[in-house]
Amino acid sequence: MVDSSLKNISIDAQKMIETGGSLEQFLEATSDRALNFEASNQLSNLMVRYGLIDSVYLYRVKDGYVLDQSTIRPLDQFADRSFVQTSLEQAYTGVWSSPRAREIIAQGAPAQIRVISLGFKIPRDSGSLGYLMVNVKISSLSSYIGQMIDRTITDAQLYDSKGNSFFQAGHTAPSKNRLSADVVSDYTGWTYRISIKGGQLLDFLFHGSTLWVLLGLSAIVLAIGSMFYVTRRNYKPIESILHRIERFSSIIKTDPKDKDNEFSFIDQAIERLITNNMAFQEQQQEHMVIRRQQFLQILLKGEYKEDRPAWEQEWQHFGLSAGHFMVALLELDQYVQFGLKYSPADQSLFKFIISSVTVETAEQNGMNVIVEWIAKNQLVILLISKENGTLEHQMLHLTEQIRAWVEDHLDFTVTIGIGTAANDEVSIAQSFEDAEAAVSIKVSVGINQIIDSIEVKGRPDREWFGYLDMIRTIVRQLRMSEAEWQHELRKLFEEITIHRLRKEDVDRLVHYFIFQLEFEIDGALPEAMKPWREVAKPRLSAAAEQSDTLAQLEQEFLATLMQLSDNLIELSQSRRHNALMREIRNYVTEQFMDSNLSLTLLSDRFQISPKYLSQLFKESIGQNFSDFLIGLRIEYAKKLLRESDVTVQYISEMMGYGNPTSFIRVFKKIVGISPGQYRELESRREDYSER
Repeated sequence: MVDSSLKNISIDAQKMIETGGSLEQFLEATSDRALNFEASNQLSNLMVRYGLIDSVYLYRVKDGYVLDQSTIRPLDQFADRSFVQTSLEQAYTGVWSSPRAREIIAQGAPAQIRVISLGFKIPRDSGSLGYLMVNVKISSLSSYIGQMIDRTITDAQLYDSKGNSFFQAGHTAPSKNRLSADVVSDYTGWTYRISIKGGQLLDFLFHGSTLWVLLGLSAIVLAIGSMFYVTRRNYKPIESILHRIERFSSIIKTDPKDKDNEFSFIDQAIERLITNNMAFQEQQQEHMVIRRQQFLQILLKGEYKEDRPAWEQEWQHFGLSAGHFMVALLELDQYVQFGLKYSPADQSLFKFIISSVTVETAEQNGMNVIVEWIAKNQLVILLISKENGTLEHQMLHLTEQIRAWVEDHLDFTVTIGIGTAANDEVSIAQSFEDAEAAVSIKVSVGINQIIDSIEVKGRPDREWFGYLDMIRTIVRQLRMSEAEWQHELRKLFEEITIHRLRKEDVDRLVHYFIFQLEFEIDGALPEAMKPWREVAKPRLSAAAEQSDTLAQLEQEFLATLMQLSDNLIELSQSRRHNALMREIRNYVTEQFMDSNLSLTLLSDRFQISPKYLSQLFKESIGQNFSDFLIGLRIEYAKKLLRESDVTVQYISEMMGYGNPTSFIRVFKKIVGISPGQYRELESRREDYSER
């Protein structure tokens, strides 16, 4: 048992120092709190797995620091430094040492404890990176052995290869006597000695008269005679059983060696019966879990209508009586950070804790619930009640207790969406759909709270055009290095917050934003595509995936786009004729309503050929002159439609279109809807914002 425990410690220690592990990163990298914490956590985990271990520490050759399960310090401040220095000079490590005195600091004063130590160089051949040391207290080893023997009648001693005692410092192994037995370990080379405590009585038994020998022989003869008598007395039933076993086993035996071994057959049969029974029970438990999950999935999706009798059987099987129902959906907040922070085993443990707390809280409140994880970060809570009037109050009370418990006792939070009440099992699917919709708007309303489905219902239809138009405006302003893009970006997030869009809707808008920005950059500044693909785009995509709230998403977007804007400005300024094109663009921006404005007019004014001017427009702005001019006029037309009551025909004439139909066609091609629809849409949005 001792050898097995020490071998397991050695094996796990060697796994920790394998190439490419986190310990090697700690030894090779510069001092970093995250690496320090991760390495210290691994050392602590090794101590937790093996209670024999007194301490584990890691020496880093690079800067001479020692890390243990609690702190990191220079080697000259480490109490056990002399042993580390001696171990590094050894040619071969990985062998358990003899008992030694380990230096420690106890209550501010130096002290010593007796330990055995196991050290590994990292890497094993040179130790150029560091050294891992595991210490086991001699007192812990003695207690461990004491658990396996009765010290009132047995004495156990342990000696190293030189005969030095482990448990009696300064003593060596005495000569062996008749009442002791020695075992030499093939693994450590230590000697384990077991002795019987008996004093004069045992001496008398071993050295006394032959009377005891005669008594012993008599007892053996009596036992044999009794066994023979009992066997003869009961031989007929036993013989009958053996004959039956022989007949049965002769049918199924294939190995002639087992012909007369009926007891072996009985043993195998019993062992097979026990094994099959255990396997059957495990399989039944797995089937129950899968059956429960399938039942809940069908219930939430409402896919049971085709096989109603089977559904009724499942309903009765799980003990669910007809009544009133309500579904809540619990979702882990900031699940990406949750997955990065905790190992899969810890994640499973936390999920088990949450589901157990939910069931226990419901039972304490006299509620009947079904609880099941249907996704990596979503837990369904189905409340079943005989009373319909208090159903919503019960669910609100239950979910608030769960949310508060998680916030108080765990290192993360949850958001819970509550569906509508259902009076029969058919309506449960709708209640689940409402709960999904409720929890999906946490991106707009915030995390760590209870969201009722009533907050989702009654909202106006999602007016996608308005958001897409705002995104195109932001992208154009950002590409043209206009400072107004930051204001427009904040305005976009304000609109999303006011309308409380769902998570999936926000994701669609974000991906459209990224697509539109990439399209514009590729057309206007192809040289900016490399920093866009390597830095800006991955950061924007990661923000969309990892942000649980609009505030987080807006903050990350603003920081990334500001950095991108600086890059675009720098690239634009490096282009030829940048100052000239800035002057031309400013002029066009001021005079865009002039009906005579054209490439020819600009060519005469700025003394540059129309063909070359058109090329510079495309290179600098990313659009040809006519598209740029139409874009300015359409933006002005949109402003008039939003802020004034002038007619579409009047705006058409201002834009230089003799026929309003042509203006409407161009407006719809660029904006996506007609001028009249745009004015109506903006009016509705303004009214809703005021409310």
